[in-house]
Amino acid sequence: MSIVIVVSSPREGGFGRRIAEKVSEGIAQAGKKAKIVLLNDLGPVKQCQNCEACKKNGCHCVIKDGITPLLEEIRESEGIVHVTSINFNHVSGLFKTYFDRYFCFLDENSSSTFPTGKKVATIVTAGADDTAAEKEAEEYQKIMAQHFLCEPVGTLTYTSWFLPAGEFADDSVLDRAFELGSKF
Repeated sequence: MSIVIVVSSPREGGFGRRIAEKVSEGIAQAGKKAKIVLLNDLGPVKQCQNCEACKKNGCHCVIKDGITPLLEEIRESEGIVHVTSINFNHVSGLFKTYFDRYFCFLDENSSSTFPTGKKVATIVTAGADDTAAEKEAEEYQKIMAQHFLCEPVGTLTYTSWFLPAGEFADDSVLDRAFELGSKF
C-alpha cells in the first residue's frame, strides 16, 4: 500500500507542489511509497451529484471522470495527504469539488467504509491570512477523523504574504514537510 498525496494547486512549481514533494521524500524515508496526484491534471471533473448510487453499489462512485480512479486509489491506500491553497479564506474550488466526492466513502448509515486508522495529513498554503490557513487545515483534519475514522498525523500551513512567486521566506517549512511525511 502507499500514501496518496493529493495536490489541488494549479501552479507548476508552486508552494503546494514543492511542499508535497518534500512530504513524499519523508514518506519514502519512512519506508513507504508515495504517489503525488495533481488534481489539475485529471481533466474535466464533476462535482458529487448526490445521486446516492454509491450507497447501492458497495460505496463506489459511479461518475466517470478523473477523480473516480483517484477515489479507488485512496480507498486502497494506507494514508492520504491533502494539499490545498486557500482562496477567500476557504479551500480552493478544485479541492472542494474533489473532497465532496468523499461522499462515496460513507455507507447508507453515514458510516465510513475506510478501515479504521488510515493516516491523514493536511497542508494548506496561503498568500495571506495564516489564521484562515490554520482554520482550514484543522477543519479538514477533524472531518477526516470524525467522519472517516482516520488517524491525523498533523497539519502544516504556509503563508507567503508579499513574497515573490515561488520564493520561500523560510526554508524550514520544507524541513517540517519532510518530518510530516516521515510520520506515515
